[in-house]
Amino acid sequence: MTVDWSSVFLMWRVPRKVHFSYELESKDDGAITRTGVASINGDGYWRYLDEKIKLAPGDKVQYSTALWTASGKIQGLPSQWIYAPVPTLGPRHTRAVVFRDDFNGANLDRAHWKYEVSMFGEWEFIANWEFQVYTPEHANVFLQNGHLFLKPTLTISDPRFNEHFLTTGTMDMTALWGVCTNSGNYGCTREGRNGMLPPSCQVKYHHTTIRFGQVEVRARIPVGDWIWPAIWMMPRDSAYGTWPRSGEIDIMESRGNLNAHSGGVNHGVNEVSSTLHWGTAWDHNHYSLTHGEVRKSQGNFHTEFHTWKLDWTHDHIITSVDGQQVLRVVPPAGGFTELGHVTGSPWPANSKMAPFDHDFFLILNVAVGGTNGYFPDGWNYGVAKPWPNNSPHANADFWAKRNQWESTWHGNNAAMEIDYVELRSL
Repeated sequence: MTVDWSSVFLMWRVPRKVHFSYELESKDDGAITRTGVASINGDGYWRYLDEKIKLAPGDKVQYSTALWTASGKIQGLPSQWIYAPVPTLGPRHTRAVVFRDDFNGANLDRAHWKYEVSMFGEWEFIANWEFQVYTPEHANVFLQNGHLFLKPTLTISDPRFNEHFLTTGTMDMTALWGVCTNSGNYGCTREGRNGMLPPSCQVKYHHTTIRFGQVEVRARIPVGDWIWPAIWMMPRDSAYGTWPRSGEIDIMESRGNLNAHSGGVNHGVNEVSSTLHWGTAWDHNHYSLTHGEVRKSQGNFHTEFHTWKLDWTHDHIITSVDGQQVLRVVPPAGGFTELGHVTGSPWPANSKMAPFDHDFFLILNVAVGGTNGYFPDGWNYGVAKPWPNNSPHANADFWAKRNQWESTWHGNNAAMEIDYVELRSL
């Protein structure tokens, strides 16, 4: 797809050379800062034309100027300035929409989405040991009023199960739902006598892949103690090996707790974060170098819909919420190998963005709890945390204290509600 654009054209009517800088806030390219020196024309106007930057309707340009005397001192700002768009010299290729879903149909588009049906708790070699089982049940995933809902429920709310079943029954995913998508860590079959079965049900979705481009998701995140929603991406093929060698892109994660205080900061539903996971092994994961978060000083992210965006190019990965930057990663010339001082790097030296240079697919999911430390033991949650992360029976600990957290799951408020999803390629 091609469109006609405009270039940045700045003009001043002043009697001396103009040094200036400006920042372009582009819908396509994010924030770009450029500097330059204007040249004079016979009519007394200083002009600067930047044909490398192409503006789309709605893009914004902010710039500042400084006038320099012959001795090199700043004289002051110009009394008159003109900003004028001029036609580009030719068309520019833009990002094409490769997938969009507004969830307006009666049923989910199964050509692009698929259910996760497993008790594994996470993806591939990551074991968070969360407390949910992913199911295709309508109670956990449904379309309503043009929105997709991913909603946690209690296992015992299904008439096939009861509380006795959690400790004595056998949960066989293939027998129950005709498929099991991940057998790792007893993901397909578990017996309650060997450790209580997952007490809550969730859903996870995968869909179309992209390699470089943009992802945009407008959603309302859930509120409720120990609920863990995420909008994230995983590689279609593990080109560089098992996790985290082939990368992971977490566009949005949050904790559903209203209170999750540490060091005077609340990390509950008033905070969202973005993270890139990459490294040579699970215990050599350099995510701390590529993690960002934003939080609200008033209110939280649950009460309204917000637009989460990933901008992924051959030079950078940027995430934002409602236009506010959450994470910006611009690897150096030596790529992520140089950024993390990685020894024995599995990534090619000629790819600055490796491992983030292959097809990734989008995942929407809502999890509950877990023992990997996402809900740290030492934080103040307003109530005692139901389980310690080193507990050998965390599922049972969590379930035993349900009188503390069940009341915080208020109907669809406990669901992640998605308005639309759009993927654009470079």
